[in-house]
Amino acid sequence: MRKFLHISAWVVGMAVALLVILLLVAPTKVHIEQSVLIHAPPSAVWDQTARFDRYNQWNTLREMEPSAKFRIDGVDGTAGASTTWTGKKIGYGRLRHLSLTPHTEIRQQLEFFEPLNAVSDICFKFADSAGGTRVTWSMDAEYARPKNIVGMFMKDNLVTDFRKGLQRLKSAAEASVSAEKTVNN
Repeated sequence: MRKFLHISAWVVGMAVALLVILLLVAPTKVHIEQSVLIHAPPSAVWDQTARFDRYNQWNTLREMEPSAKFRIDGVDGTAGASTTWTGKKIGYGRLRHLSLTPHTEIRQQLEFFEPLNAVSDICFKFADSAGGTRVTWSMDAEYARPKNIVGMFMKDNLVTDFRKGLQRLKSAAEASVSAEKTVNN
């Protein structure tokens, strides 16, 4: 019995030491940035990104929980407009336009209220590129200790979501250009 208690104490002590080390080495700031070339003019890509009625169709939150409720507040596509969502799986949150520079940049604030309270800065940058528009989607967040451990483990999932979201944006923007060409011919 004494040996069992000794081993148990050692295991608990190692777990606590590992947790303390993680708290100290896990970054408190997280930066994610992903880009994609979309074969569409900046106006088509902009329309899919700046308007929440279209954004909510390609963003990965809807894919994670199709039954989630989405709402748009304010004048869609303008500074101050926001989209909120609520769902059992994706929680409760809001994305708000802070500033929009047409066909160049969108700055947003992302807030999660449930299950974890967090705030992040989001930026979309659009640049003319040979054959289309280069879109760069970035996020900057700060996680105070002990939330920094969660941020460290979430980063890989967020990178995957950004890549998937950009591919869905690419499909939506390129399809809208193709549909427009069909209508005009």
